[in-house]
Amino acid sequence: MGSRENQSYHEDSVEQEHHEGSNPIGAGVSHSSLDISESRPIFHDRGVSGEESLSPEAAFIHMVKAMLGTGLLSLPLAFKHSGLFLGLILMVIICIVCLHCMRQVVHAAHFVCSRNGRDLIDYANIMRGAVELGPEWLRHRGYFFKQLVNVNMFVSQLGFCCVYVVFMADNLEDFFSTHTSIHLSKGVWMILVVIPLLGLCSIRRLPVLAPFCVAANVVYICAVAIVLFFFISNLKPVNSLPWFGSIYDLPLFFGTVMFAFEGVAVVMPIENRMREPSAFIGWNGVLNSSCLFVLAIFAVTGFYGYLSLGDAVKDTATLNLPDTTFYQAIKLMFVGCIMISYPLQFYVPMERVEKWITRKIAQENQTRLVYAVRFGGVLFTLAIAELIPHLALFISLIGAFSGASMALLFPPFIELLVCNAKGELTTFVICKNAFLLFFALLGFTTGTYAALSEIFKTFSN
Repeated sequence: MGSRENQSYHEDSVEQEHHEGSNPIGAGVSHSSLDISESRPIFHDRGVSGEESLSPEAAFIHMVKAMLGTGLLSLPLAFKHSGLFLGLILMVIICIVCLHCMRQVVHAAHFVCSRNGRDLIDYANIMRGAVELGPEWLRHRGYFFKQLVNVNMFVSQLGFCCVYVVFMADNLEDFFSTHTSIHLSKGVWMILVVIPLLGLCSIRRLPVLAPFCVAANVVYICAVAIVLFFFISNLKPVNSLPWFGSIYDLPLFFGTVMFAFEGVAVVMPIENRMREPSAFIGWNGVLNSSCLFVLAIFAVTGFYGYLSLGDAVKDTATLNLPDTTFYQAIKLMFVGCIMISYPLQFYVPMERVEKWITRKIAQENQTRLVYAVRFGGVLFTLAIAELIPHLALFISLIGAFSGASMALLFPPFIELLVCNAKGELTTFVICKNAFLLFFALLGFTTGTYAALSEIFKTFSN
């Protein structure tokens, strides 16, 4: 659930703020210190201990939990766009590409850290460090590229929050319209949902939400297991559904899968908390095993979900559940889980805004402004959700636009810069990353265009 909440893990300790006009990440490090840092293994053990450290088993759980969110329940619709078996093939390809890009980010992080003497670093500063180690004509753009990553992360997190609002409104409207005499429009349900969200998002300390998050995770896992059982218990013949979908619908498939699978933003916060980084990046380490495990869950959900629901599949699989009390209660369980996830997603962009407020605003005005921004942010996500109240299209748009940038576009660019700094910019490296950049740009442009086109078409109709 709450797919990317782990981004917030100790970002204060991970990210050293570098403002415009300040020294670059690599500045002030002498050549002798570079030689010393480069003489130690890239993936050396860290001094992380106690409650701050993560075992490989705990890191695996965090990675899996971070990638299992609302996008999982829209995968059956994604398979409708692609067809049963083409969807399986493309999902494996996208998973492998995303996994490779995540590994690129981790390797680049350790190289950048080895050059500047740091042990911990976040995604935005990996980008900055790589740019500042790049060609002379690009090095002074480090701060710009750092903020480019931050803006994309900001957009993606608020996009997730908007999707959550639409998801909760869809399920509440369906539940109450079916089982009660309460018939309210989706827009009204969004407004009602935002009322408790304003209270939850006024909580500025994540530990306060921790007990609720643990309970929500347990409920989410149980609810997903019940939905999967329903799928497998009501399968249609394989030949009754198309194996290969239309090429024109593939961009929507791409956007939905990227929304569901995009986990690059949580990689470094989790990896930073491991005492032994080699246990994270190894061939049988946390990163590979967690991504393959999630791939298996996604493939089962998408394939059997579409095989069970057929062409009647809706934006989220919960809307296709039977009208029995038991299955309808599942919708309320998901709504509760997502409501707890919302403030976790909301925390990441708000934390960055609050850092800016503490630096730029007089202390006596800071608290008032912080809460004004928080409440304004919640109302902003409500406004966007009201504007685009179509869950599947919203998911495809966020996945193609922001997910493709974070997971597929930035990592190859970072690796090219790092390999250039190492003197390892071979023809193979250039060709491989050129292909990855082409793949990312193709998915980004076609996915964003297809989602926006469908949104405008929906409005015109």
